[in-house]
Amino acid sequence: MNEGGLRCRKVGLLVLLMLAGCAGGTGGGIPPLLPRSGATPGWPYGESGRGTVQHLPSGAEDPDYGWTPSLPVPLGGSEWGESEVWDRQMSYLNSLWGPEGQILFYERLGSCCPFDHPGAPLDRGTLDVYEIKWDGLVSPRHLYLDRFREGAVLLPAGLTSKVPPR
Repeated sequence: MNEGGLRCRKVGLLVLLMLAGCAGGTGGGIPPLLPRSGATPGWPYGESGRGTVQHLPSGAEDPDYGWTPSLPVPLGGSEWGESEVWDRQMSYLNSLWGPEGQILFYERLGSCCPFDHPGAPLDRGTLDVYEIKWDGLVSPRHLYLDRFREGAVLLPAGLTSKVPPR
């Protein structure tokens, strides 16, 4: 297949995915993940304190911040390129620790929850869903990151950070 035909198929698939929407999960689970359309599920992955980190000045007052698709962590901005987006997500995740300072492990599960966003591909954005774990946690939790919209970057309720201000 020539490059133009392949590009047309990718755009068509992306349009179908964006029209599908985010139906929401059942029983407290995650919303349906979109089929792979860029980054590979399982990447990026890592743990607290590895690689680049950032100081997170305060915790979110809303207990849903980061833990639900309706209130994701806003790590985006239209000026960010694709590699900078992943670097920013990893820096944020590397800066998170468990409630008692435990090492937090994270792994990207995929994308979900399409929304309108001018400037994003086809003017639609998605959320990235990460599974996070730490010692003492009964079952993994899911953290939602928004790589398209900007806003206050805070600690989700129940997490800590050991990164000092610069």
